[in-house]
Amino acid sequence: MKKKTLILSLASGLFLANAAFANGTEEKGKPFDISTIEYIEDEVTIDLGFDTSEYLPEGFDPYKMYVNLNAIEFIEEEVALQYVKANLPEGFDAYAAPTDVQSINYIDVNDTLNVDFDTTAHLPEGFNAFSK
Repeated sequence: MKKKTLILSLASGLFLANAAFANGTEEKGKPFDISTIEYIEDEVTIDLGFDTSEYLPEGFDPYKMYVNLNAIEFIEEEVALQYVKANLPEGFDAYAAPTDVQSINYIDVNDTLNVDFDTTAHLPEGFNAFSK
């Protein structure tokens, strides 16, 4: 009986000691402050092969504003906007997302074909390339 009591007392004591030392978890639960990390930035120097200061005016200050952009007045012309609206297709929505790959229209500058002769003389009467 004494042996069972001794084993039970030791087990209870170890359990209580473990619980007492487990109370020191406040350090682990602290939120991490990312601003405490020091970042070492490498200084990158770009060698252009010539001295750029020779091409700048005397007394040039890159931080001085030489032109006041707020002094420029912008004029909105309604004529240009009406011209654009008149030449858009009916139901045009600039913000519509394409539904599939076939609905994307890619305009290439090289697609314009300039033929040096009149092709209508070589086509049948009433020919329409866009009819089905």
